[in-house]
Amino acid sequence: MQKRKSSAFRLTTSHYKILETIFELNSINKYPTAKGVNNILSGKIDEVTRNYSFIPTYGTLISFPGRKLCSYILNMVRREYIGYVYDENSDGLYLKLTLKGEEELFHYKRKHKNTYKKKSPHVKAEIIEIKK
Repeated sequence: MQKRKSSAFRLTTSHYKILETIFELNSINKYPTAKGVNNILSGKIDEVTRNYSFIPTYGTLISFPGRKLCSYILNMVRREYIGYVYDENSDGLYLKLTLKGEEELFHYKRKHKNTYKKKSPHVKAEIIEIKK
């Protein structure tokens, strides 16, 4: 019988982008869902996310699948980097950075002074005119 290897959980740059997005929103008393975080990180332009294009992580994970992002968020909730806050009006749970998450983000930002590179999705025309 083989023993399962215990792999240590390590935060990647993508994890830190999620933490920073939640931190930036929480600092202005906004609390997102996982879908809201995904929309900001993927640079989705709609009525809601357009207001948050000032966030440094906006549009920095455009090719990141939503399911993977939700998995990352769930892992960070389980490890207490992120917590939930309940809103009675909408009867929903929203994301809030915990003290542990803030400390981890602070240490990361102190070591990595660089900024995130925003990406824009490549838009290809569905119909074009070609003159002969």
